Amino acid sequence: MAASLDEYPNLSFDLSHRSKIEKIMEPFILILLITVAFLGNVMICVTVCKSRRLRSVPNMLVTNLAVSDILMAIMCMPISLRVLISSKWPFGSVACDLQGVFIFSFGIVSQVNMSVIAVNRYFAVCRPLDNKFIFTKRNTLIIVALLWLLPSIASVPPLLGWGYYAFNPGKAFCIYPFNVNKAYTTLVQLLFIGFPMGLIGFSYTKCLLSIRSSNRQVAQMDANPRMTIHQSRRALEIRATFTMMLSTLGFSLCWLPVSVIDFIDVFTGGGNLPRQVFMLNAFLIFTSSSINPFIYWLSNRDFRKAFREMFRFARENVVIDSKAISLSTRETKTVQDSIASENRVQSNLINVV
Repeated sequence: MAASLDEYPNLSFDLSHRSKIEKIMEPFILILLITVAFLGNVMICVTVCKSRRLRSVPNMLVTNLAVSDILMAIMCMPISLRVLISSKWPFGSVACDLQGVFIFSFGIVSQVNMSVIAVNRYFAVCRPLDNKFIFTKRNTLIIVALLWLLPSIASVPPLLGWGYYAFNPGKAFCIYPFNVNKAYTTLVQLLFIGFPMGLIGFSYTKCLLSIRSSNRQVAQMDANPRMTIHQSRRALEIRATFTMMLSTLGFSLCWLPVSVIDFIDVFTGGGNLPRQVFMLNAFLIFTSSSINPFIYWLSNRDFRKAFREMFRFARENVVIDSKAISLSTRETKTVQDSIASENRVQSNLINVV
């Protein structure tokens, strides 16, 4: 079924009659989110690829999450930016269908990816022996592949007639109207939000209980160089777990209000909330793709060190390039001076003759 571009006429009116401040600030905020989401997550991918010590199974999942956020930044957010600038939907129904599928898919990949990271942390901290056999690199690659196939369960049915995608002027993007089929909406919310959140809650609760019984090991890693290999590995796993917990907390703080707003929207008839509430919904979704680089920088020493090394390498390359350009300029000037001098000598000889 073709996407609906006039599903919410009241919100379309509100979008086209925004104040001047809103017309300036909303695109500015989105440009900022696009820039941070793209550059920050590209930096995560490059850092993991370049740093040997970061090429671990948990960071394979982190990189997959970063790829999902990059795709959100380059395939979904710019369309919404164009909407906010033009104050209308400037494309056709096919573009609306595509954006709806992409936002649905990338959001689900991120949600489920977070739950897989939580389960990985549970096995790493609470059942380390099982973790070695379950989360091998080969199995993790299979999990990542399945993560990208999973969204089709939710994103494809609207294209086949079970509902449809529609442009929501309040959110400035196309999405499935959750009030169209409440049974389908409930199923999607439970399967791709409720169940992953339940796994996350269970996994990190178990991790915290396990960490509480050995919470001194992280400090001992720096203070005691004679720690056993097992203790050192456990301390590293605990540190990685805390980083992932902070990342999940940031993600949840973005997505839980989104779910609440969507549920209220469903049971109020759809599209009846103020446009500013829907705009907050959209900004929270896009913010969830932008915060992880900051969390990794602030909470994980290995990432912080790798980021610094990458910045240092980039800065050294800039310095080398500038020196090379300066040297090339001086050499060119020297050659030009030499040619000018030879021309003057030849001119003098001609005059003498």
